[in-house]
Amino acid sequence: MSSAKTPRHTQGIVLTRTNYGEADRIVTFLTRTDGKVRVIAKGVRKEKSKLAGGIELFSVSDIGYMAGRGELGVLTSSRLVTHYDAFLHDLSKVEFAYNALKLVHTFTTDDAPEEYFVLVQQLFTALNEPRLSLEAISVWWSIQLSNVSGHALNLEHTIDDNQFTLDTVYIFDTDHAGFISHENGQFTANHIKYMRLALLHGPLMLANVQGGQELASDLAPHLKTFVEYQF
Repeated sequence: MSSAKTPRHTQGIVLTRTNYGEADRIVTFLTRTDGKVRVIAKGVRKEKSKLAGGIELFSVSDIGYMAGRGELGVLTSSRLVTHYDAFLHDLSKVEFAYNALKLVHTFTTDDAPEEYFVLVQQLFTALNEPRLSLEAISVWWSIQLSNVSGHALNLEHTIDDNQFTLDTVYIFDTDHAGFISHENGQFTANHIKYMRLALLHGPLMLANVQGGQELASDLAPHLKTFVEYQF
């Protein structure tokens, strides 16, 4: 049996950072193997701190920490693996990333499974990709987050159990997480196909969809509202 004083090692993504005392920070990591971990990074705000590089926002880092008797552990090591900085000049993408991290932090439990870590890492990759619009990223993120959290959208058939057809228009029903035909609907079977791609593939696939920008612009605000409603 391992000692309680043996550091644990995993990969982490910073969800929150809060200054504490004169030189410390309290950091919440979303980790690959240990769920959410809250640690104190001692002396990290000092100029020569060896921990500072591994607690950057929008990054993946290798971290070591000692679990505490309470909920707060101690960060013992941190090494930056990947910093996703290509999108930092785009304030709208930065704001989206902040809000995504806040959402994940607020609505996941301490034992958050690895799927959330992978999803956030994919989000950073998507934000770094100049071929992807923010609307496309938003569609992909909303669908994937809903799926991982157990609030998956019904993209196989309509709410009333009919097949999607090319000559029918649909409205989105937030309460039932799906679509239903309506004479004033704004969504078509092409919108549904786009969402299926977003569910089954990584976000980069959406950059290759002909007419994808228009589809994403139609869908993004509705899916954002759905995610906020569910969470």
